[in-house]
Parts: sequence; C-alpha cells; structure tokens
Amino acid sequence: MDKSKQKNILDIQITSWNVRGMRQLAKLKQVLNRIKNLNSKIVFLQETHMITSDIHSLSKRWPGQVFQASHSTYARGVVILIHKSIPFQIINTTQDPYGRYIIVQGNIVSQKINLINVYGPNEDNPSFFEKLFLTVSALEGLYIFGGDFNCVLDPVLDRSTQIDMTHAQTRKTLINYMEDLRLVEIWRSQNLNKREYSCYSSSYKTHSRIDYFLISRELMSNVKNSWYNSIVISDHASVSMEINLGKFERCSRWRLQVYLLQDPSFVKFVESCIDKYFETNTNETTASIRWEAFKAYIRGEMISYKRSKTKRYNQELHSLENQIKKAETEFYNDNDPVKLHNISVMRASYDKLTTDKVAESLMWIKQTYYDQGEKAGKLLAWRVKKIQAERTINSIKSNSGNLIMDPVEINNTFRNFYKLLYKSECTENREAQKTFLDQLQFPTISEDEKITLDGPLTTKELDEAIGDISSSKAPGPDGLPIEFYKTFKRQLLRPLLDMYEESFMKGILPDSLRLAIITLILKPNKPPTECSSYRPISLMGCDIKILCKTLSRRLDKYLAQLIIDDQQGFIQNRQGYHNIRRVLNILYEKYDAKDTALLSVDASQAFDRIEWGYLFEVLPRFGLGKTFLKWLQLLDTNPTVEILTNNTISKPFSLQRSTRQGCPLSPLLFTLAIEPLAMAVRVHKSLSGITIGKVDHRISLYADDIIFFLTNLKNSIPSLMRLIETFGGISGYKINNSKSVLMFLNKEERHSPIIDTPFMTTTEGFRYLGVKITPELSEIISINYDPLVDDVTELLNRWSNLPISMMGRINLIKMSVLPKFLYYFQTLPLPLSNKFYDKLNKLLGQFIWNNRKARLRLNLLYLPYERGGLQLPNLRWYYMASQLTAASCYFCTAAPPAWVNIEQESVPDLPLKLYIYSSDIKTLKKHTKNPFLKNTISIWHAAHKHVGDMPALSQFTPIWGNAQFTPGKKDGGFRLWNVKGIQKMMDLYKDGVLLSFDQLCLRYQIPKKHFFKYLQLKSYMSKKSEQIMCIPPLSKLEEVTLVNLGRKGHVSRYYNILVANSPESARDKLNAWKLDIKEDIDETEWNNACLRAQTQTINTRFKLLQYKWLMRMYITPVRLHHMSANIPDVCSKCLTEKGTLFHCQWECVKIQDFWKDVLKCLSDLFNTRVPLNAGLCLLGIYPKNFKQTLKQTKLLDFGLLQARRAISLCWKSMEAPSLRMWIKELSHCVGLERLTYIAKGKRKDFAKLWEPYMNIIKDGRGGPT
Repeated sequence: MDKSKQKNILDIQITSWNVRGMRQLAKLKQVLNRIKNLNSKIVFLQETHMITSDIHSLSKRWPGQVFQASHSTYARGVVILIHKSIPFQIINTTQDPYGRYIIVQGNIVSQKINLINVYGPNEDNPSFFEKLFLTVSALEGLYIFGGDFNCVLDPVLDRSTQIDMTHAQTRKTLINYMEDLRLVEIWRSQNLNKREYSCYSSSYKTHSRIDYFLISRELMSNVKNSWYNSIVISDHASVSMEINLGKFERCSRWRLQVYLLQDPSFVKFVESCIDKYFETNTNETTASIRWEAFKAYIRGEMISYKRSKTKRYNQELHSLENQIKKAETEFYNDNDPVKLHNISVMRASYDKLTTDKVAESLMWIKQTYYDQGEKAGKLLAWRVKKIQAERTINSIKSNSGNLIMDPVEINNTFRNFYKLLYKSECTENREAQKTFLDQLQFPTISEDEKITLDGPLTTKELDEAIGDISSSKAPGPDGLPIEFYKTFKRQLLRPLLDMYEESFMKGILPDSLRLAIITLILKPNKPPTECSSYRPISLMGCDIKILCKTLSRRLDKYLAQLIIDDQQGFIQNRQGYHNIRRVLNILYEKYDAKDTALLSVDASQAFDRIEWGYLFEVLPRFGLGKTFLKWLQLLDTNPTVEILTNNTISKPFSLQRSTRQGCPLSPLLFTLAIEPLAMAVRVHKSLSGITIGKVDHRISLYADDIIFFLTNLKNSIPSLMRLIETFGGISGYKINNSKSVLMFLNKEERHSPIIDTPFMTTTEGFRYLGVKITPELSEIISINYDPLVDDVTELLNRWSNLPISMMGRINLIKMSVLPKFLYYFQTLPLPLSNKFYDKLNKLLGQFIWNNRKARLRLNLLYLPYERGGLQLPNLRWYYMASQLTAASCYFCTAAPPAWVNIEQESVPDLPLKLYIYSSDIKTLKKHTKNPFLKNTISIWHAAHKHVGDMPALSQFTPIWGNAQFTPGKKDGGFRLWNVKGIQKMMDLYKDGVLLSFDQLCLRYQIPKKHFFKYLQLKSYMSKKSEQIMCIPPLSKLEEVTLVNLGRKGHVSRYYNILVANSPESARDKLNAWKLDIKEDIDETEWNNACLRAQTQTINTRFKLLQYKWLMRMYITPVRLHHMSANIPDVCSKCLTEKGTLFHCQWECVKIQDFWKDVLKCLSDLFNTRVPLNAGLCLLGIYPKNFKQTLKQTKLLDFGLLQARRAISLCWKSMEAPSLRMWIKELSHCVGLERLTYIAKGKRKDFAKLWEPYMNIIKDGRGGPT
C-alpha cells in the first residue's frame, strides 16, 4: 500500500481571496487551480457572484466541505472551503442573506474555532460591522476573520496615497471591536512597518491593503507566517497564513486518476513500462514477489509521468509569480509607471498561461458533455444529484458512553469496535456445529458440476471477470482501479494468473492482496454517534477482487439448485418482490387470524459476524469440491484491514470472521451460510407456521432480511428464539431483539399482545425490503405511494430550474423517477386509480415542458423513436408490464414462487394459467376473492385488449371447468379427461395438428365411448375459431411469456409490446410535411427519418434539434401572429412573405441562398452533386436516385445537421446564417468528435472518416478545431 503518514502536525495554510466572480466555469477552474497551487486547505472567497443554485458546480469540484452565503442576485457572495484532509467538525453556520458574511462554527482537533468570512460594504458603513461583531461576540471559541473588509486599518501604511477619508467611521468601529474581542491583524503584527498592498484600483491608479486576517490573540503564537500572494486572475491579491491548530495524524493515499487512461500517450507509456518490467523480471523471483514489485514499480512510473508533465508548467507559473511579486514590491517603493506597465504585462502572461490550461480541460469537459451530456447515465446523474452530506464523523460514543470528538480517538474507537466485531466467538465449538448441521438434509451439486467448479482458472475467466466488475469505484489500498486492469488486461492476465496459481499452491496470498481498507457509510435513519450505525465497506485491491469475481461467477451458476426459493436474495432469476407478494397474500388469507403473527428480524452486522469455521463446515455439505474450497480458504487466510475515518487510517488488524461487504463473493457465501437456519426452521417440530392449503409457510428471506410466519405463538416464539440462539452460537449470527418487529394479525391482539416477547410489537406495520407492510391491506397503496409521489414532486421541483433540455428531462425521468415507481409496481399487486396516473402525468408533463405550455402530446412522446416519440416512460403501461411479469409466474413449469400456491388456493379447481381463460373477466373476478389474483386477471385481459389479440380460443383454454363450454362444466366425463392429462386445448394437438379421436384415445387412454364428447369439444372449438385443425396461435403476450420463462427482462418485453400497439402516431406531422414539400413520403421513409434523427449523432442536443424539426415544434411568425395580432406574420429575414414553418426553413430567399452555399460546399467535398431537395435537407430523406456510400451518408448527415442547427441558431435573427458560420460550427463539432474518437481509442478511425471535413477546416474557412 502506498501511503504516507504525518504525525503530530496540523499546519494549515489558510487563504482569503476576493476573486471578483467565478460563475463562469473557466473562471471557477482557474480559481480552484490557483488554490491547489497555493496548497491552501481552508479558503475564504469573496465576491463569488454565485447564487444558491450555482454552488453545486463548486461543491462537486472541491474535495471537502463548502459553506456559502449568497445574495439573491449575481453579486457579492462569500464561500468558505475546508479540505477533506482537515479534521473539521461542523457545529453551526450563520449566513448573511445579503451575501456579505458567513460564520462557520466547529472544532479542529479539540480546538473550538469560529471561521468568519467577510466581504465589507464599499461605503462607510460602521453599522454592518457592529452587527457582525455583536453576533460573533456571543460565540464560544477562538476567532479567525478573513476577507475583503473594504477598509484599511492604517491609511499611512496601507494606502499608496497615505490618505483615506472615505471609511473613517468603519475603521474606528473595526479597531474598537478588535480591542473588545482581543483580535489582532496578523500580517501587520508580523510586518510592522512594511508597505504591501492587496488591491489595485485601475480607475484611481491606487493600491490599498483591504484584505487581511483578524485572529484571536491566543492564536498569534500558532501562526508561523503570513504573506500576500501576487495579484493575478483577480484585481485582489490573496492573503495566506500558516497556522498550527494542534496535534493530529493524517494519511495521504495515492490513487490513479482514471482520466489519465483517456490520454493515448499515457496509455502507450504505461504499456511500454509493463512490457519492459515483465521482459526484465521473468523467473528470477516468485510470481507473488514479482507481482507485488510490479505494482510498486508501475505506481512509481505513473507518478513520475504525471509529475514530469506538470513540472514545466508549474516552473513557468512559479517563475512568473515570483517576477510579479518582485516587481510589485519594487513598485510599492518608487511608484514607477514603467514598472506598473511591466506588472500588467506579466499578469496578462500569467492569465494566459492559466487560461490555456483551463481551456484544455474545458475542451475535454465539452467533449464529455457532447458525448454523454444528457443521456441517461452517470454524467446526467452527477449534474442533478443532491450534494451528499459530508462523510466526516464529528463525534462517536465510546464503550463507556462518552462522546469522543478527537479524530484520532474516533478512528481508534472504530478500530476497537471492528476488531472486536471481527474476532471469532466460536473457536471451540466444532462438535456443536456438526451436531446442528448433521440433523439437516443438504442438497448437493452433481459430480460433473463439482468437477467444473474445481477446474483450473483460465485467463479467459479472468478477462470476463474484469469486464464484469463495475467501473468508477474506489480502488483498494494499492490505488489501482479496475479501469487500470481493463485498459492493460492484455499484458496483465498472464502475470495475474501466475500469481494466483502460485498463491494457491503456497496457501497464502501476497501481503497487499490480503489487506483491505474499511470505509464507513452511515445507514439511513441511524444515530451518527453509534459505531453500529455505520455500514463497513471493504475497499479491496482490484487484483484480489478479480479473483473473487472469477470464483463468484462459477458459484453463482449452482446457487439456485442449492437454496430453496424461500431465499430470494442474490440468486439468479429470483426477485425480492416475490417475498413481498407472499407476505401480502398471507396477510389477506389470514386477515385478523388469532394467535398468528409475522416476525421481521433485524440481524446485527449479519455479514460481518459469519464465522469461518462454521462456513467451511457448511460449504462441503452442499457438495462443493476440495479445490474450490481451497480457493475460498485462501481468501480467508490471514486477511488484514485498516479503518478509514476522517482521512485517518488506523493500524492494521487481523480478521477472524465475516463475509466482507464489497467482496463479490460475500453475498453468495452469506446465502449459503444462512440457509441452514432456514432448513432448521422448516423442519423444527415445535414451530408452527402459517398453513394455507397444503403448504406450511414459515420463513422468507432476502439475504439477511428475514420474516418468520408463525402461529401457536406461545410455543413457536420461544422455540424460535432458542433455535436462533443455538444457530448463533455456531455461526456468529445474532439478532437485535429491540429492533425486530412482531406484528399480530388479529386487531385485538395487536393492541393487547397475548405473549410477552423481547421484540418490538407494532400496530401500524413495519418496513420490509423498502415497502411498508400494514395489517390492513386497504392502506397499503396510500401508505406507500403517497410519500413516493411527494418525494418525486420534490425532486422534479428541485431539478426544474436546471439548464437541462427536454430530452435530458425525459432521460432523467427514465433514470431517476421510473425506477422508484417500478419497484412499487412490481411489489404491490393492487390496482391504482385513474386519478393517480392523471396526477403523475400532469407532474411529468410540467417537468418536461418546464412549466410552459406543452407543444406535443404526452401520448406521442411515449412512442419509440421510429414512430416519432422520445421513449418517455408511460407509467400506466409499466404498471401493467410489472403485473404481467407476475402473471407469467402462473405459467411456470418448474416450482413457482410461494405466492402462486397461495393464490391458487382461491381457485382450487383449475391451475391459474387455465383459470384466466375459463370465462369472461367479470365471472372470473366474481369467483375469487383474492384481491391480487383479481388485479392480475384484470391486467391480463386489459393488456390483451390493448394489444388487440385476446384469443377467442387459446392454447390454455381449459376443457374441464370452462364456464363457456357447458359440457366441460357439468359432464363428469370431461373430469376424467382432466385426470388423464387433457386439461387444455394445447393437449389436443401434436406437432401443431389436431389429434383424431383414435389418436387421443391411444395417447391419453380415454374410453372409446367418449367419442361424442370429442364431437362436442370440436363443435365448441369451431364456434370459437374458423381453423381448428391447427393449434391456436399464441397471442403476442402468451408468446413473450412462454419463450422467456426463467429469463430476465420480462418487464421490458411486456412494455415494448404495449408501446408497439399504441394507436398513437406522428402521422399528422408527416401529412403536414407532405403538403409543404409537395412530395409523397411513404411511412417507411418517415419512420427511418425519425429513427435516424436519434441515431446519426451521439450528441443529445443535436438529437433534440432534429426531433424538433421533424415534429414542427418551432414557433413561427405566423403562430406568433395567431397569439397576438400586434405581432406581424411576415418572415423576419426577407420581410415580405408570410413566416410559415416551411418558409422560415426553406422557401425564404436568404435561407435558400444559405442552403445553396452549403450544398455547393458539400458537392465539392464529395465530388458529386448534392441535390437542392427539401426532403433531404429538412428531413434527412434521401432522393431515390441519389446514390452515396455509407461514409458519404454519415458525413452528409452531419453536414446537413449543422446547417439545420445554423438556421435554428438564427431563428429569431433578421440575418440568415452564413456559410462561414456553418463551417465554424462544423469545425467546433468536428473537434469534439475528434476528442471523442481519441477517448474511445479510435484516433485512426477518425482520420479515415472525417478527412473531408478536416480539409475544409485546414483551408482556413472555419478556424481551428
């Protein structure tokens, strides 16, 4: 691990700087780069000119805490930045509503400090400072004031004119309160007679020192030095001081910056270093030592590369700063105007140097936004995410209950907590483990499967594992993220495999692979002062994570056959919503049942307490082979961890138990470890479960979230507690009794419990897997959906003012709103009202159109791209798709989820997949009282009606029990057929052809005397279908259901069918275009144009621009005239013709000239005449007689797109776009395309494809890229 510790030192550089505005991203990055170069850890900024909604752009770029006070307009504004390396514990903040000061109270180590950032009024205003100092005087602790006070304390020394009559009263007030509060101006106290200034007024040609620190006198001895930096970027110099605020141990950790992997020269450099290392270091050392040394070597090379790249820039920057500082000092002494001019020239050079660096950075930022900006992904999530609460742990309770605030002691407290937690408590209970486990019947994998599981590792497996590990995750102690392995896996796979195999033979991994860092995340709604309130996440090295992922991919294939489906967590094709639907069905079936209860248990650090001795006693019983077990034992041989809190890393200590959270294997091993408890519960004779039909329901699990279903409570609950205690004694499992919830199903018992237990009893319900479970099913919908709707409303309101386009807003709905509802749609199988959907549609519509009048109907936006939509999620259809997914479980040929059996009990005569076809919907719902089955039936029929292919005769239409086939309902002979296996229409066919009566008799052994029944059945079938000799075709929904049983993606498939069968279309837009361009456009051409508008460019805003053209969304003079008669309806460019859409885009003389210029340029480019065709230029529909290559098509599409964009940019202007403007826009976008190709490692592909446009740019017509 590459880390360095600094002990007993907390020298902090604090800087105050009036930046004169930093709303623009370029200026913001300049300021932050300057702060970084100054190495300042606490920063006071004045005149930020940022309003509250702007601060997120700063917060996401500053590595630490941000406190701000803003004005309502783009003026004033103060900010305090505290770096994450400073152990600052916030107590309170006071913000001036006018953006002139902010007070931050807190602790640094054990010292109470008040940080006060001030931007004083320009005018002589002593009352401002009186109010400020009176506010501050009531605060406990020492003071550090910093800022632009707009007032000199000593005119003789602090102004170049040596006179200041403008702020006499303010100065007097400041000096008086400095005396009262025992404050000292630290720079002057260290530089008694020195002349130096912090601000230059270009208007008055004067210098003054109005930026300074006022600190408590008790801190004077702690200040090592204070100084003014050069006046650059702003017209104020920043003032800095170095102050010691106590003893503290801090640790810095190196990690590879992932953005470097986008730099082709860096990648090439690292590739050469890897090749050089492994060519030089072959077999002289062990594979483990070679791998450990390689990581140290490659870290050093990458650090050296980065440093050498920035060294020249920093040297030039520092040299220029020193020259400026020297010239300023000389000028302050003699006021030579020549020197002032030289200073201005040097400042301009400094500004250019820093601006160029920012410009390069901004160009890559623009490329990222160009490529990903408003797509549903991480960048869009980053743009809208709420700034998370600081991860700083301000205080923690010790074992004795005392509140600890010292960062080092906090870290030690957590270390002691986890050291105790990970210490084995079951060291000598092998016999107890065997006794408990020997009573259980374990399922096992087959011998062939065991051989596969035990097979040797391969580089192919490692390659697939690397691809499976998510990117953008924090690296482990070595600082190498998974992106490093993804980039260089070709060279690293073999050395990795060699190291793994050698470690396997030796029985121990290299040191760095056995070390992990535990970082802590506060659990929701938990007290932050309790150690147990934090979730420990193990940051493991990616080299060990790759091994774990490889093993987990092997094991994952067999879990479903080893673990009963009571457990739905982390197992292929199992979902948490099955557990919730099971709970709801039990609540319905046993509503108000006496002596019946649900017990939801809260496990105490469930993953962390699993004993390894127990785990390796259990795993062989599932049939896992010795080789695979040895791999698992290798991972648990002498692992060590360090605890990271507040940038402090503890000393390492050894683990003796746990399945580490953050390890890909952990959830799989935990499900195997907890399964014996479920086995024991199922067979325990003193436990009474809830019996429905022939099934005894006792336990439901999702990883460590467990619900027990109990009756005969006076016997069952004590027996269960003893069982859990016994199991905990051998496994480490432990429950929090006080946080576990017992809910009696009987209303009277809920208020007057019939048994005393250590568990919390509830009258209103409990939360399980994110869903509030209530004893009254009538409350389920409102108690879950109402808070969700409120939460989404708050989210959309917060996002509404962000500068995000319509398409970006739709992507936000897909990414952040839909998943919230989709989870409830799947877990709560009860109907939702039309009012509910109307409210949501109104809410989403307002967000999409940013509270303006909608220009397109929502029903159109729901459609796929090729039909003129934007794939806006239709929540009603997603609800239907979710319920159809549940209905597909009725068709399971293997063991269905437990809830299916419960719902089956409400209609015992027919399997559910047949029952839904046995009558009309009204009768079906009448004959069952189960609300979930009723709802599923309604959705199944409504979806078929929507799609328009509800079969009159389905393959699943039942014969016996069919209410529409009278003999099948009354004739006992058909009951015999049912027993013999002829249950549904499908059973009458073989290879798609209707069986004759003789064939039927032979196949199913039915009596020959039943021939008349065969004729009755054929007669019924003939009435339902004209063609009965061939098997009835499956409906679209039936086909999706049967083809995809046991596969993922059901919801999406059903949703796509519902969307595909929407009657909505964009045909009205197509017809309007036909009238305009006076050409026939067939529907296929139109659909292709709509699709290509969304696929021919990677940029979301370009996609939206084309969509707006196709959907005729632009506001024309004619439309404006209809809105207000005062607005003329003529074209704003030619000022003669009516400004219709087609005129403004095509017919206008000036626009025609522009199109001709663009097409001539494109014709010259491709050496072929590009026709002046409205369909081509406006819609992207190529004339049938115009032939071109794929490369020409791509480039032509791009060129025409930029032409449309140029017209759009000049839409309101009186001037038409020019060819030069088109080339300039083309040049800019081609430059971004080039960076995109480079970022994706396709530099050569770019040159091949884009060469024609690069030639235009090189000709000088468009400027540089």
